[in-house]
Amino acid sequence: MSLSSAPFPPGPDDVVAEIDRPYSLYQPALQVVPVVVDVPHAGRCYPRGFVDAARLPLRSLRRSEDAFVDRLFGQCVALGAPLLVAEFPRAYLDVNREPYELDPRMFDGRLPPFANTRSMRVAGGLGTIPRIVGDAQEIYFGRIPVEEGLARIDGLYRPYHAGLRGLVQRTQAVFGTCILVDAHSMPSAGLDRDGLSKSDIILGDRFGTSAAGYVIDIAEQAFARLGFSVTRNRPYAGGFITEHYGAPSAGVHGLQIEVNRALYMNESTLEPHAGFAAMEQAVSGAMAECFARWSGWLDEWREAAE
Repeated sequence: MSLSSAPFPPGPDDVVAEIDRPYSLYQPALQVVPVVVDVPHAGRCYPRGFVDAARLPLRSLRRSEDAFVDRLFGQCVALGAPLLVAEFPRAYLDVNREPYELDPRMFDGRLPPFANTRSMRVAGGLGTIPRIVGDAQEIYFGRIPVEEGLARIDGLYRPYHAGLRGLVQRTQAVFGTCILVDAHSMPSAGLDRDGLSKSDIILGDRFGTSAAGYVIDIAEQAFARLGFSVTRNRPYAGGFITEHYGAPSAGVHGLQIEVNRALYMNESTLEPHAGFAAMEQAVSGAMAECFARWSGWLDEWREAAE
């Protein structure tokens, strides 16, 4: 399956479509690095029923989409790592949350007793079934049936994580370790928690708990070498995926990478701009260096050269 098979950029007729699979998996002919890349928020299939029932126009629903991040990281497959991409949009279901982070005020019917209804993300309207997009814009006119929300979790969330978990486990079994790169993009507007403008790249390792120090060190050096400003963990330290899969003591490292959208797209029109190709090449270059150094290849090449 090719990343280039879909229209780029997609028009409304391309994104309003039924979700025929939870994810697309792009695999190299031979996985040669202990790396898995996942893109949980770039899905572009907006079911017609969801769009028609929303109080917001399609363009507003797409504000929370990490548009084209699957394209930016697409060369990771040629570099030897599998790439898992969610097909459904974040506004419909967010797999970077616990499976049942749900707001009871959103649903008609009783939620399961094990649902986490009190997290900060639920309070902010950004649970597993989001209540808002963009600048706190409400998605729905009213409550939705609880059965519908649970069906999204069973039909999309669970298969996505089953696929991701399988890739991580297989990679660790083959290489003895796994580095999970959780790829995202971020709006250029807004400030970080220190009141400064956002960097070009923000790396998140849950403040050192989801990955060994060398993983984020190498990533920071790779992007900085290309001239990007890089920040760690502020304001994005990593969500559920990074926290849940990252277990450095067990040999699994989770690193979130956020790319500033202004570097590659027009955030108003949701279309790539003239800088997209250069950004795609830069991400590929940074990942090539990371993969080589995480795998120990660069050290081997240097020793051979000496």
